[in-house]
Amino acid sequence: MNKKEEILFFLQNQIQTNAERLKNYTEDSSGKEYPRRHAFIKLQKYVSEFMKGNKDQRWVIIPGLRGVGKTTLLSQIYFNCLETYKELTPQNVLYISVDDIKTKLDVTLDEVLTVYFEILRTRIEELKHPVILFLDEVQYDSEWAKVLKIAWDKTKNLFIFCSGSSAISLQTNPDAARRSVVEKVYPVSFGEFLMIKYGILPEKSLKKELKSAIYSSANAEDVFKKLKQIESKTSLAWTKAPRYAQIEYLETGSLPFAINAPNKEKIYDVIDQLLDKIISKDIQSLGKFDSDTLGIIKRMLLIVAESDTISYSTLERLLPIKRITIMNVFDVLEKAELIIKVPAYGSSTTVAKKPAKYLFMSPAIRQALMSITGLPETQRTREGKLIEDVVGMHLYREFLTPAIGVLTYDNAQAGADFILQIANQRQIAIEIGRGKKGCKQVLNTMQKVKCDYGLSFGKNELTLHKDDNIVQIPSYYFLLM
Repeated sequence: MNKKEEILFFLQNQIQTNAERLKNYTEDSSGKEYPRRHAFIKLQKYVSEFMKGNKDQRWVIIPGLRGVGKTTLLSQIYFNCLETYKELTPQNVLYISVDDIKTKLDVTLDEVLTVYFEILRTRIEELKHPVILFLDEVQYDSEWAKVLKIAWDKTKNLFIFCSGSSAISLQTNPDAARRSVVEKVYPVSFGEFLMIKYGILPEKSLKKELKSAIYSSANAEDVFKKLKQIESKTSLAWTKAPRYAQIEYLETGSLPFAINAPNKEKIYDVIDQLLDKIISKDIQSLGKFDSDTLGIIKRMLLIVAESDTISYSTLERLLPIKRITIMNVFDVLEKAELIIKVPAYGSSTTVAKKPAKYLFMSPAIRQALMSITGLPETQRTREGKLIEDVVGMHLYREFLTPAIGVLTYDNAQAGADFILQIANQRQIAIEIGRGKKGCKQVLNTMQKVKCDYGLSFGKNELTLHKDDNIVQIPSYYFLLM
C-alpha cells in the first residue's frame, strides 16, 4: 500500500467511525450526554453564522492547557453540526487528530487534505457546498498554519476549527493571525462544575449582575447597594450547592476529566503525567531549552506551588540554573497558560526588583503538586492558595485575555492580594480569604495606592465599611461569577 492509499484508507475509516469514537468524549459510560459548557455556545455561533452565509469568521483557533476539555468541546460541536444542518454529512464534516496522522501515518496535513478533497470529488477552489474541518492537536504539523491559510484563501465554503495544547504556537503564528479568531478554552468555572457534577444550572443573569456590581460600581457604597439587591438571589444559588462542593472544586473540579473521577490520588497521578507531557512535548517543541533545563522545570513548579511569591534570585540559589534561563522558563510557562504571572504594583523599576506572584491556571494543578511535596500545611493555608488560583483564573479570563485590565499585587507586608486596574478607568484593591484581616490589608494598600474602592472576600457576611470605602463580601459571591 503506497502513501496515498494509506491516507485514503485512514480518511475513509475516520469518516465512517468518527461518530462512534467521538461519543466517548461527549457521553459517560451509561450513554448520558455531558453538559455543554459556556464555551460551546460561543463556538457554535461561529458555525451558525457560517451556515447563514457569513463567510468572514470561518477559521477558529482554540488553544488551551492540556486537560481543559478542548476535544470534548470539538466533539460536541461536531455532533451539533450533523444534527442541526441537513446539508452537512459525515463526509463533509471531518474530524481528525493531527497527532494521529503524524505518528500513525508519518504524513503531513497538506497531504491528508489533498486526498480528502479527492474523496469529495472536487478541487478546493471549486467547492460548492459547506465543508467543516475539525483538526485536533494541530501543532504536531509544523506547517499547519501555512497549509490552512492556503486552503482558507482558496474557497469561502470551508470552515476550520483547530485546537491544540501548545497555546504558544497556536496564538503567535503569523500565517493564521489575520484570518483567524482565537477562542481560548479555560479550566472549568465553579458554576460549570456544579452543572457538570450535580446538574445544577446557573441562576439566569446572576453572573452578569454580580460582575456589574463588583467591577462597575462608583464606590464601595454603590457595590454594597447593588449586591444587596441580588442578595437573596445569590444566597439561593449558593444553597443549591452541596456542602463540600467548594473544596471538591478547589482540589480537583477545575479540570473536566477529574470532576467525576472516583479516586483523588489517581487524579493527581494523571495531572502529574499531564505536566510531564507539557514539559516534554509542548515546551520541548519550542527548542529553547536543553534536556537539563527541561528536567528542572518540574522542580521549579513544585517550589512555586508552595510559595506565595518567588524571586529569580531565590530560584537561582535553589536550582542549578542561571537567572536568564529561569526567566525564559517562566515566560514559556506563562505563554503555555500553565501559570499566571502577577507582578508587583509600581513603576517598571519597582516591578523588576520585586518578586512576582505566580498563580496556577487550575487550582487542581497546585493541589496535585502540593500532594507530591507532602509538606504539612493547614487546610486554611492550602485553601487560601487554591482560592487565589481561582481568582487569578477568573481575572485572567475576564480582563487580561481581552486586554481590558491589568493585574498586580501589593508586595508590601500586609498588602492586598490584588490590585485590578480596569481599562484605565477604575482601580480596585482586592483581598481573598483572610476573614476580618482582609479589610486591614485592603486599607493598607488603599492608603498608598489610589483606588476607587476595596473588596475583601472571605467567610463573612456582606458588610459595608463606608468610611474606609471597603465592602466585605462572602467568598461564594466570587465563585458564582
